[in-house]
Amino acid sequence: MENVNYIKMSKIRLVLAMLIMGAGWAIVYLVPYLQYTWYEPFRDFLGTSGTKMSFLLSIYGLGNIFLAPIGGWVADRFNYKTIYFISIILNVVFAVGFLLNPHSYVWCILMWIGFAIASLMFNFPTQIKIVRMMWPENAQGRAFGWNETCIGIFNLVESSLMMIAFQTVGGGEAGIKATVIANIAMSIVIAAGVWFVIPNPTKEMLAAARAEAVAKSADKKDKNVVAEVWSVLKHKETWMFAFCIFGVYSFMTTLTYFTPYFSDVLGVPIVIAGWAAIFRQYGCQMIGAPIGGEIATRTSPAKNLILVYVLAIAGLLYMLFGANENSSVGFVIFIVVGLSFACYAGRNYYATIEECGIPASVTATTTGAAAILGFSPDIFQFTLFSNWLDTLPAQQAYDRMFWFQLVVVIIGLVDAIMIIRLKKRNDQRVAEGKEVEYYGK
Repeated sequence: MENVNYIKMSKIRLVLAMLIMGAGWAIVYLVPYLQYTWYEPFRDFLGTSGTKMSFLLSIYGLGNIFLAPIGGWVADRFNYKTIYFISIILNVVFAVGFLLNPHSYVWCILMWIGFAIASLMFNFPTQIKIVRMMWPENAQGRAFGWNETCIGIFNLVESSLMMIAFQTVGGGEAGIKATVIANIAMSIVIAAGVWFVIPNPTKEMLAAARAEAVAKSADKKDKNVVAEVWSVLKHKETWMFAFCIFGVYSFMTTLTYFTPYFSDVLGVPIVIAGWAAIFRQYGCQMIGAPIGGEIATRTSPAKNLILVYVLAIAGLLYMLFGANENSSVGFVIFIVVGLSFACYAGRNYYATIEECGIPASVTATTTGAAAILGFSPDIFQFTLFSNWLDTLPAQQAYDRMFWFQLVVVIIGLVDAIMIIRLKKRNDQRVAEGKEVEYYGK
């Protein structure tokens, strides 16, 4: 019987599809997360405090609770190419909308809700669905490693072009406007690429996928979005998978604050700190992601996460007890780059969905549901950290961030060990002719 969960493609088309989706993923997050690279200029542009600026990301992050599960359910049942294309077009719509009235905080909140619809509802779960279906089951670690690499490539390209636009007009308010305009132009080009490169699912594939999802639903009578999202939320595997996302994403969120750390504590100029942030975020992503993907493929995604968490613990302990205003700037940057490398090596956490024994037919639904916990740092972490920066001495604020993150990665380490134990039990059950624990039999 043909495997409806695997899209067989030529190598050339697979490479092109991975690249265009990397570009698509990157482009829809760059405007909502402008503070990642342009923290001070963007705050000045909005004319507000760091706490209120970061609160936009908290509002945006609510999309992981209210929108991502719906988007996952839709992507599991309808044409994923159309959904993905819509996500890029909506990014253009809301970026243009933002430029129409950028100094109204209420208007910005509305636009950030719009960006959440574009990226968290339509783009994110659909991307995970497509990537999983384009690669065989035994190469999921490699698949999501290369997914992150492609995202990193285009994050670097797109952010660099936005940085060039920022500098070309002299920075400041005009510079932020220029970065958004550059994002809009690139989005239009990427949308065209999506339309011509991403393959459409056949009617047979869609019908089979829907039938399989219904057959394996815990609630056979109610097949609406609420019932099916609730169904996957009742599985422990969903929450184990969700904390894989949470642990690494929280780590990545903390790393973004090294941009102001370089200027506030180390005295590095804003432009240099911005370029360092681009390399830390995207250069490390291009290098760390494929290496992490290979480690995950040759060992397991959970074992790769264990390595990531151990490196994170070591680096955070150094930042807490070894780094200070008298430390070598070069060495601190080296440590931060190492932490970023480790973080992106763990960004193939999506591959743990296979290791947890979660069926392919509910990939996007489970991914959307897991986002409720997984990306919850968007809801509280930015606002919490920015409040510390606004109200505490710089070094004390950063120490609190590092302690917070240390606790998170230790819990993540325990979660990864639990997934390995689950995988061993499932392998034993399969060898005995039983179904995996997900079905509760």
